[in-house]
Amino acid sequence: MTNKLDKIKSNIVKSAELISKSKKVVLMTGAGISVDSGIPTFQGTEGLWARFGKPKMNAFSEFIKNKDSWWDREINHQRSPYVMELRRAIEKAKPNDAHYAICDIQKLGKINHIITQNIDGLHIESGSKNVIEIHGNRNYLRCVDCENRYRFSSPIFEKPLPCSNCGGVIKYDSVMFGEPIPKLMLKNSKNAIKECDLLIIVGSSSTVRPAAGLSWIAKSDGAKLIEVNINDTKLSSECEIILRGSSTDILPKLYKEISSL
Repeated sequence: MTNKLDKIKSNIVKSAELISKSKKVVLMTGAGISVDSGIPTFQGTEGLWARFGKPKMNAFSEFIKNKDSWWDREINHQRSPYVMELRRAIEKAKPNDAHYAICDIQKLGKINHIITQNIDGLHIESGSKNVIEIHGNRNYLRCVDCENRYRFSSPIFEKPLPCSNCGGVIKYDSVMFGEPIPKLMLKNSKNAIKECDLLIIVGSSSTVRPAAGLSWIAKSDGAKLIEVNINDTKLSSECEIILRGSSTDILPKLYKEISSL
């Protein structure tokens, strides 16, 4: 145990030094960072899919074909059990120590952009800036045509009106299975990754594309990688430094180490 703790401490010191000397740092987060905020992951033995089964991958096309019936089921709380559990968890969730540590590191001028695969909005709530929510934000609605976004308060009691900007179809901002990533979010993500010399990946399985592909793009362009995760991932072998452990434990220590340099 002592050797393991010493290795973690040593890797935190190495990470802080690498972050401090890097010119453009991007941090990417996945579901793992929000576990300690009470939000379950999708994958893994305790994930939503393990307990409820993997959902259909054509949710977006089904929505487009049957928009009215989709919103009727939504308004009458007739969604699948995994959706309802995730929604209740997100509504109660608050930023945890990992979210705040990222915000603190960013305030030191050490993180240029944050790309998150999460729809919970916790990075923004914690105070972080330059946050790109590649899979959307559960607190917004979005037009599928012009990508105009609308803040809303849950629950919704009636079907949203057509987009006030273009008359297009309105859906939740969160990206459905089978739905293309909104063009602006994908463009912003690629621009953030471009020319970064360090990418920090926190709590991500690194399997969900196109978000996972951004890590490989950064690596192929010469960026160094730091991974913070409780488990090995497909990306682990490509990382210069691995910080094995909970993000709520690792990231506050990393902030403390960076601030001491």
